[in-house]
Amino acid sequence: MIEKQIAIEIQGHALAAIRQLSEALSACENRCSPEEYQQIKRGVGLSMGSIETELLSVIYFAFPELDDLKDVPNLSR
Repeated sequence: MIEKQIAIEIQGHALAAIRQLSEALSACENRCSPEEYQQIKRGVGLSMGSIETELLSVIYFAFPELDDLKDVPNLSR
């Protein structure tokens, strides 16, 4: 099993990557063609989804207390 401290470190990197992807999408909004924006938006969405399903879900399964969204109504992981 992964150590909790390592899980926290991975979580931090994963959440930072999600923030960076979101900023990248914002940076290109209204600065590229609508078609390019949609392609980038799709890539960002797929990347964020992978981070959630391949990294964060593993961490939250092992350490549910690290999932700060677990108690948000209408949100299921």
